[in-house]
Amino acid sequence: MSKQLQKLLAMTVLALLPVASQALPIDWHGSFGVDSTLISDFRRIKTKDINTDISTNLGTQEVGLDAGKKASASWQSYVFRLAPTMVINDAATFFGELSTGYANGGYLGESPQTDKADANGAPLYYHNQSDGQALKVKKAYLELYSDTATYMIGRHTYEWGLGAIYNDGNDAWDRHASSRDGITMKLKIGNFHVSPFWSKVSNPGYTDATNTKEYGAALLYDNQERDIAFGLLYGKKSSDANSTFYKTTMNVPAPGVSLGANDITVTDLYLKKVFGKFDLAIEVPLMSGDLGKTTATTSATTYSAKAFLLQANYKHTDSWTIGFDGGQVSGHDGSTAKFSALYLNPNYQVANLLFRYNIAALGTPNQGVSVYDSYITNARYFKLRSSYNSEKWTFDSAIIYAKALEVAKAGFVAYNHTNNKIFTATTSQSDNLGTEIDFNAKYHWNKEISIGSGLGYLFTGDYFSYTNDTTKSNQAKSSLLLQINTSVTF
Repeated sequence: MSKQLQKLLAMTVLALLPVASQALPIDWHGSFGVDSTLISDFRRIKTKDINTDISTNLGTQEVGLDAGKKASASWQSYVFRLAPTMVINDAATFFGELSTGYANGGYLGESPQTDKADANGAPLYYHNQSDGQALKVKKAYLELYSDTATYMIGRHTYEWGLGAIYNDGNDAWDRHASSRDGITMKLKIGNFHVSPFWSKVSNPGYTDATNTKEYGAALLYDNQERDIAFGLLYGKKSSDANSTFYKTTMNVPAPGVSLGANDITVTDLYLKKVFGKFDLAIEVPLMSGDLGKTTATTSATTYSAKAFLLQANYKHTDSWTIGFDGGQVSGHDGSTAKFSALYLNPNYQVANLLFRYNIAALGTPNQGVSVYDSYITNARYFKLRSSYNSEKWTFDSAIIYAKALEVAKAGFVAYNHTNNKIFTATTSQSDNLGTEIDFNAKYHWNKEISIGSGLGYLFTGDYFSYTNDTTKSNQAKSSLLLQINTSVTF
């Protein structure tokens, strides 16, 4: 890292501190990684044409097709996090995290500036220079230490349970993180950990008329001597009637309409138990409340969603581990009175292809913010996996099978979980999402640097070939993923 960049970052951190500027040591941590991904037949259908008009046929699973009618998609991306830590004194420490772009990084080639001084651009075509990207503050908070509790004040991340709903994004390749602009208190009483919190989600004004806030508490019992942990997180998120922060993406009443007043309760149960070489973890998130004017302009939509998630591991030897993952995440049936789909955190993934990528963004650039904005929803899945670890290598293999919980039925109202639209079904839809085989390998160059590769082959289910059209039909086609990556943590 250049001295100029170090100086710039240090000045940024110091400017954020509510203390007098002084010469304090900064401990730098972070991660950087670059990957290259190829997905063949990313649309998961055989045709290279547009069989249905996706702008008018709201029920079709078909996604857009980029210029050139290419069946495969490939791109190179990076993740970048730079986290300074500054010990102010025995009672306070400042933590920060800086990144660029969206989702902790970006794509190679997304901000090039080609210097073409000549009118026709030819003579200087090969002189490229980066246009640069602004740094974004992902974290900026103080930890205050007292005799009874630790207080986190400012912008900080948090995690609960398996990380299925609230995920702090600390893994090297995590693209997202659950963030809180507010205060969290951490209190430990014996084996009990109590963490009440309050945060401001949006702040368009200085009164409560338009604000959105979140508050609640987490209670965790963690007895390491008995190898058991269980707890409950209870949280509330609410907005006033004049809030315009949240908007519906549905076609009923219309995309972009503000939800107005909403009040959601999150109840998240967690249990983990170790039995010798076997361990089991369960998380059960439950959502309830009023979602706001999601599907009507005059009345609020009731929200009722749930998921059941399980992770089990058997450590056969120091090198071999066999595991099983299972889950059921509720979907929506198309009702305009109640919404029932639950979306897991985009960091929480179980496959190399299924659920992992926003395929609509692959076919139609700028459809959604990022290809990494993808969530497990409306699914029942089972995953059998194995892992082999040596001093330098890690090999992971898995087979995943998934079915959709809510599908279109001819003559009934249904919900398209790909484009978030309500429609009336003219034909029925298969619930088979597919079966996937994954294989990943990672070489640990040293403690900080790793080089990895991934392969995923999806035997695509007929769920993705649905067009809601009696005269036109698509055929599902298997899809292949190939990926190589390298990352460094420090």
